[in-house]
Amino acid sequence: MKRADVAVALLLFVASLALYVRTLAPSLLYGDSAEFQTIAYTLGIGHPTGYPVYVLLAKAFTLIPVGDVAYRVNLFSAFCAALTIGFVYLSTRKLGAMALTAIYGSLALALTPLFWKHASIAEIYAPSAACLAFILFAVLHWKETHNPRWLFVAGLLGGLSLGIHTTVALGGISILVYLALSNCHRAEWLQALLGAIVGTLIFLSSFFFLDTLNSPAGYYNTVVYPSLSVWDMTPADFDSPFERLAFLYFPPQFKGQLFNVRFEEAVTRWKDFASSVSGNLLLALLGFISLLVPRKDESSRWREAILLILAFITFLVFAVTYNVYDYYVYYIPADVILAVFIGLGVNGVVELFASNPKLPRFTPISLSIALLVLGFFPFIGVVSSHWNKRIPAGLDDWEEYFYSFPGSRRLEAEEIVNQLEDNAIVFTDWDYAYSYYYVAHVLQGRTGMSFHETLPQEGVARFADSAITYIEANIDSHPIYFSERPSQLANKFKIAVAGSGLFRIVRK
Repeated sequence: MKRADVAVALLLFVASLALYVRTLAPSLLYGDSAEFQTIAYTLGIGHPTGYPVYVLLAKAFTLIPVGDVAYRVNLFSAFCAALTIGFVYLSTRKLGAMALTAIYGSLALALTPLFWKHASIAEIYAPSAACLAFILFAVLHWKETHNPRWLFVAGLLGGLSLGIHTTVALGGISILVYLALSNCHRAEWLQALLGAIVGTLIFLSSFFFLDTLNSPAGYYNTVVYPSLSVWDMTPADFDSPFERLAFLYFPPQFKGQLFNVRFEEAVTRWKDFASSVSGNLLLALLGFISLLVPRKDESSRWREAILLILAFITFLVFAVTYNVYDYYVYYIPADVILAVFIGLGVNGVVELFASNPKLPRFTPISLSIALLVLGFFPFIGVVSSHWNKRIPAGLDDWEEYFYSFPGSRRLEAEEIVNQLEDNAIVFTDWDYAYSYYYVAHVLQGRTGMSFHETLPQEGVARFADSAITYIEANIDSHPIYFSERPSQLANKFKIAVAGSGLFRIVRK
């Protein structure tokens, strides 16, 4: 690996990090983002699949003395997204692209609205993209150097990815095929296996560590314990760390959602994805084809073509067949692979023209610069506008509110939390639960408060029997509130209107 390439990768990292930090979400968010902002500080287990490695890495960022805790967890996403851009450049160079054309592919990913948005908020998609990009680089660097230690690194990251986001592990299918096609030696297979074992052990250790801590603000206490009966479970079904691990990685609430999309809907999703990248789709196709064309130096890259296209198809099939409302976020791993193809496609165009012996020797550089200008000149105004507004691309109109009014979510949560007793129990929606936890546990240190999701199972509007038992056990020692009138409980408890729209229940 040349020093010049490392320098360019660092420059891309710094430039993209500057953009993402400039447009970073300034403070507390909502839903899953508020959850990650909270559990990164309190060391809690997240919603399935728990994300224990992510939590520990994000915890390190909460120690950085800049902004508030929520901002620091957002910053972790920006760092990981910028890291992804650097590794995409290095991987594209490993595949034979010139520096300027590899930069093209990296910038195409950096400015993709979906990727940019998730580089600016507390979420697991930027860290998982960084893990994937690093794995790809490690595998390609092994092929170039024949140093088996890089397969250990790839395996290690693969094992760790189970604690960041399990979709990264889907890339393991294409990597195994690639290693087999590359006539990987036994010692190299063992290095890859050893790395995967070590990574998995670290992931499991991080899970058991957080599981032992059992943070009051973790997913167990927020959702699972009060509502076990919704999943036909009893406390005995959830009283060991192995049972809790199984619940997180084989969650009953998501059972049957994989490959559970009608064919027509899957086609529509594919068309939407193709439409979102239509400007670069032809370049990506050219990039794939270029890997199949023999090079002058007689080096063959068809194995790398299989590696990338198989990974791309795997990630994309997962995204279009996964029956969740926010399925589009699973396009991000496919976008990472697509960016490599795009860089290779631009490189293919340049090489095609440069193959004409009548053209000057400086044609490749001149044409590469011209393509960069033509490709990204239209984005200058867009980037400048978002830079000035300090808002990332890809936001819905309602999401911009949290950027324009940074303290709004915190103030909303404080309005509720400040009127509650220190031992209060509140049942509310998922989008609000962790905003309340963040204010109560992180900002105010009032860790005796508990906030629970009222109806955790999508499609089940019935209040859990175990939640009623939980209320019965605590109603005499804790004030219990609901954010919406719990009409289902009217035959068991008195319902009184409390401040700020809350409803308190007491015994009849």
